[in-house]
Amino acid sequence: MNNTKLAGMNITYRHYSLDYFLESMTQLGINHIELWAGEPHLYVYRNVLGNIRYIRRQLKARGMKLVCFTPEQCVYPYNIAASDAGWRQKSVDYFTENLYAAAELETEMMLLTSGIGDFATPLEEALDYASDSIYRIARVAEREGLTVVLEPLTKFESNLITDLNGIRRVMDQIQSPALKGMIDTVAMQLAGEGPGDYFDALPELGHVHLIDGDGVSDAHLGLDDGVLDWRSCLTALQNSQYDGAITLEIMGFRYYENPQEVLMKSIAALRESGFLS
Repeated sequence: MNNTKLAGMNITYRHYSLDYFLESMTQLGINHIELWAGEPHLYVYRNVLGNIRYIRRQLKARGMKLVCFTPEQCVYPYNIAASDAGWRQKSVDYFTENLYAAAELETEMMLLTSGIGDFATPLEEALDYASDSIYRIARVAEREGLTVVLEPLTKFESNLITDLNGIRRVMDQIQSPALKGMIDTVAMQLAGEGPGDYFDALPELGHVHLIDGDGVSDAHLGLDDGVLDWRSCLTALQNSQYDGAITLEIMGFRYYENPQEVLMKSIAALRESGFLS
């Protein structure tokens, strides 16, 4: 996959400045970026216009392309599946603002997850809340000319969309040309699925998060730090002629102190395996 658009993600650098992250990407030779939109790098309710202008200048100066915009949606108090209507509306508004930020940063894609259903709420009702929110966000994306990629979370992170069937169900309900499914290799591993299942079930694959996993938790590990057969995943993507971006979404406190080290090791593994020139 020598034409792979391999992307680095600043979530691994969450305890460093954005400038530090961008300089690290330059040193590693990575010119595609997935931007995690969270503090301290970019948050839509703090100096968003000034920060967007700064990021846009920095990306242009470095010849970098933003391939996906990923708002923080697991830590901050936003939940598109909340049973409280006011909270749910606040969450839809948050993602709408992030869509506008993504457009200003000249990317074509924003990542979205289903949120978490209240445990006292029947699951079908919570799914309906999430679907309605995704519908409204997707309609804004249509008007703005953006794509929303729906990422399955793991069963340790959500009780709603945690597998391919969940993605397919929402896509069938919403019927929006702006909504696409994507692969997260850890969620896929825990759901007992493979890339071929996604290509069989989805009209188009929008995005990929490539990480290793331990098979028993939601850990997002550096390549070869777990037991996930990521090489077979890449072979399947290659055989299916996937030409989108592949992001190394590596997370965890063990990596945050020296994020460049794990990125360097993962890139070396990709090169040794012949998937990256």
